[in-house]
Order: sequence, then C-alpha cells, then structure tokens
Amino acid sequence: MNWENHWPMKIPYTLYSKNEHVKSKNEPHNLSEPSRYLLTFAQKTHHFQIPEMDLFSQQLNYKPFFVDLVEINVKEPTHIPFDIHDRQLFMFFMLKGSLLYTTSSKIPIIKIQANTFLMSYYDEGSYLAYAERGQHIALVLSIHPDWIESIDQEYYNVQQILQRFLDGKKSYETMGQCRMDRKIHRWLYKIYSYSQNNKGALDGNLRKYVSLLLEYYDSLLEDQDKDAAYRIKGFIEEHYCDVSLNVRQLAAQFFVTERTLLNIFKRTYHVSVQQFITDLRIGHALLLLDQGIGIKDVYMEVGYADERSFRSALERYQKRKK
Repeated sequence: MNWENHWPMKIPYTLYSKNEHVKSKNEPHNLSEPSRYLLTFAQKTHHFQIPEMDLFSQQLNYKPFFVDLVEINVKEPTHIPFDIHDRQLFMFFMLKGSLLYTTSSKIPIIKIQANTFLMSYYDEGSYLAYAERGQHIALVLSIHPDWIESIDQEYYNVQQILQRFLDGKKSYETMGQCRMDRKIHRWLYKIYSYSQNNKGALDGNLRKYVSLLLEYYDSLLEDQDKDAAYRIKGFIEEHYCDVSLNVRQLAAQFFVTERTLLNIFKRTYHVSVQQFITDLRIGHALLLLDQGIGIKDVYMEVGYADERSFRSALERYQKRKK
C-alpha cells in the first residue's frame, strides 16, 4: 500500500479549540517589528489575540509533514490550550524564549529551553503550553511515522522512539533535549526560508533537511550521558513502584549530591522529583482502583509501604488537582 495516498491531510492540533472568546484571524503576518522567521511557503497564517498575548502561527500541511512556525508575544504569563486530534510524533525547535508543556490539569511534561530541540510524541487529548512574559518562537514539525520507517538509515535511537510511539503504552513522552548548533540553525533556515514556487522542489527540500535533522538528532542521542535529567526521569519511570525509591537512592545511582539531582531535574521538567514520583504512583493507583482492585492491594503495588502514607499522598494529589 502506498501510504502517501492514504494518509488523511488532517491538522494534528488546534489552538484554543474550546475557547469561544478566542478566534483565529486568517491574515498576513503583521508584527510591530520585523521578524527573522517567516515561513515563506505557508498555506495558512493564524493570528490569535487576547489581552495577555499575540500569537502568530504560519502553517504548511504537506504530507508527510505538518510545519508550524509559531511566534508568541506575551505581555503577561499565560497558558495556551491546544487539542491534539490523533497520536502524533513531533520534532520541536525552540528558536527563542522557552515554553513549559503540561497536561490539561497542569501536570508538567517538559520545559523546552531556548536554542534547544527534541523529539516527542503525544496521544490524542488536551494540553497546555505555559508562556512567560517576552517573545517565544518555535518551529514545530509533525512527522508521519511511516515516512521515518521508509528512510531508515540505522537510526537506532530514533527507531526506539518510533517503536515506543507505536506501542501506545504511554500518553506522551519526551526524548533528550539537545542544544541547537550552527548546523541545526542552517538546516532550519533552509526549511523555513525556502521560496521556490514548485511543489516537487518543496517536497524534496523538506525531505532532505528533515532527514538530516533526524540523522543528527539520532547521533546526539547516542550520548545520553549529557542529558542527566532524561536518564533520571527514565530511571524513576522504571522503578517508581519500588518502595525504597527516594531522592537519596537516586543521588547515589547517578553519582551526584541530592541537591544537584533535585536542581537538574526541576530545571528541565519544572516539577520536583518527589512530586513526579507521587504523580506516577497515584496515577497508576487510580487506574487499579478503577479496575475494582482493593486499596489494601493497590498501595503495595504502586510503591507505598503502608495504607496510611498512600491515603495521605492520594489526598494531597486530589487537592492539587482541584
């Protein structure tokens, strides 16, 4: 089957889809000062305006890619809601500023820092992007997974990401966050500044430079030791049901002081280590309780030594979610 003839041209996500008071204006990019980043081949440009901010989105929907160059000018810190319509695989490039991604209930997922990029995937659902005062510019690529498989050049790490995406066991996952060097900026410029009015040439240009970006990212992931926060997060996700898991054990595992470990993790994921462990444990516990499993069996299954400490953690979790 030729997947390119069967993949529906569907927008992967929608901004402010549930807010009747925020409407998109389809209009040319019009900023008070010139922008360095213009998507010359954009099919659509959206402008969202609320008292706290202006958001410009320049989009191209051209299978197997969806390209979105987003510029946000924020007067006061704000949460930007968006809905993902189907399970999606992304590459995200933070050209300026930073954004904190969270679930709809404001559980932190990842804070993407300036001049960094990463791969991630998200299940269908509602999410938020928290933007602080200032200007934030990002290039978002949604990539069809079949295309990644079709260009397999022994990208071991990218293929591991793809397999976890296809397995569907997690609602979302973020991979290692890497610095963007001159090579990355040059390739991105080749993408967003392309001006040939020729669909075949545009298609070839996108495929070429996205392939180079994937190859380079794969090579950076070989050295995951550079991303200590990611390794700590992975260890916690694998061992959170262990009653003995705590900050002291984690610090010993990664040969750092407890303070260093806490700072590394919070700086990247914008949540404390203990809260991250608690959210994993209680989230798992709620699933088990929904299945009719008794609370006396649940607390031991998810990493609590006794029922009292479990109930206390559950109560704090539920208060935080209100």
